[in-house]
Amino acid sequence: MKGLNYTLIPSFSIVMLCSACNDKASTSSQKEHPVNQVTSTTPTQPKPIVSPSAPKSNDLVNNPTPLPQGYQVDTRYLKQPLLIDFNGDKQLDAFRVLKNPNKTGMKYLFEFRIANTDQVYFYENDDESYDLNFFGQFEVAKAGEKFVDALKLENDDLLDYEHAPEKARLILKYDGITTNTTEETCATSLFYLENEKINRIFLC
Repeated sequence: MKGLNYTLIPSFSIVMLCSACNDKASTSSQKEHPVNQVTSTTPTQPKPIVSPSAPKSNDLVNNPTPLPQGYQVDTRYLKQPLLIDFNGDKQLDAFRVLKNPNKTGMKYLFEFRIANTDQVYFYENDDESYDLNFFGQFEVAKAGEKFVDALKLENDDLLDYEHAPEKARLILKYDGITTNTTEETCATSLFYLENEKINRIFLC
């Protein structure tokens, strides 16, 4: 009778096999039930609300006085207002040409608008033979400049300031406006503010 062959497995090998089975089962369980991870995010900061700035005044040189009834700004020759200091307060005032197309007689005015006030001075031609649209060139005359009033000369000969009689001499206290025609002629006038009214002298 043949004897039976037996293979003995040491006890510590059985323990290692069981341990390996438990580790495999544990790994499988983790794969089937993954742990939810919580990620932290920085909260979005609200954008600041910027309030609009106060609207700026649309009044020319901060003078709210409206145009005379029926008049409008005439830009045929003077495209933009001339900004000069008419009264010596170091603020820029404005000069414009105005027109009333529906008016009979003199249709044009020269407007002298004083900055940061409601004061406006006007000049209307008192010679009915021509209106102020006769002038097409406008230049600033600076305070301190010297002029000669041609109407106060004894004859038609034009004189410079040094040779003119005292009564014909003028030194501008504040800025003014010189005007001339668009043609090559001498028909220049000076307009300036003095004693609360617009004055005019004829230069030639």
